[in-house]
Amino acid sequence: MTLLQAVKAVLSFIKSVFLSGLFTIIPIAATIFFINFMYNFLSRMIAPIVRYEPAYLRAIPGVEFAIVMAMILIIGFVLKVFIAHQIIHYFERLVARIPLVRIVYSSAKILVDFFKVPVKPTTLKRQVVLIPYPQKGQYHLAFLLEGAEESYTRIIPDGFKHYPEERYVKIFMPHSPNPTGGFFFIMPEDSIIYTDISFEEAIKTLVSCGLITPESIKNVTGPSPQNFQR
Repeated sequence: MTLLQAVKAVLSFIKSVFLSGLFTIIPIAATIFFINFMYNFLSRMIAPIVRYEPAYLRAIPGVEFAIVMAMILIIGFVLKVFIAHQIIHYFERLVARIPLVRIVYSSAKILVDFFKVPVKPTTLKRQVVLIPYPQKGQYHLAFLLEGAEESYTRIIPDGFKHYPEERYVKIFMPHSPNPTGGFFFIMPEDSIIYTDISFEEAIKTLVSCGLITPESIKNVTGPSPQNFQR
């Protein structure tokens, strides 16, 4: 090995170690920064409350945060139960009267609800499937929304179907690493592969660009009727 090759090898090793340390520190530093920011923010916020605290409470570390959390919970409960619903309903009725805005708002609300509302794994909505994309032989994670028998199937000409009674379904294929964007497909049910991957596992996989493998498939040795359906 020449001197130049040895120097390159050392520099490459140093670079690898540096990047490894950097990528290890970044999430830790970001977490510490966020905690420190929230600590300072809440400390300034609760400063007036501290003046009225009894002496025995001041001796307990972190009691100010407990007081603030309790206050936030109480305010949130009151707003949610007695006020929030009325305000939200009034706002939605107001938005529904604005032609362009109501389309944007309703679309955004549906998308947020899709990623927010807990749904049982056995339900059709948000069931994780594999679809052939961008071409046959390559597969992408997607969400099965519902059947399209009563909607889009009616406008697909029989000449485009493989057989007259072919069943179509609605599919949402999210982007990676931002799963809130993606494509909406109307696909033959025969072309999708059903999986046992949970919604949460699919989201983690997409956000990590595939670096996180769903736990539900780590021990799968191959396709079987219990894990996949055609």
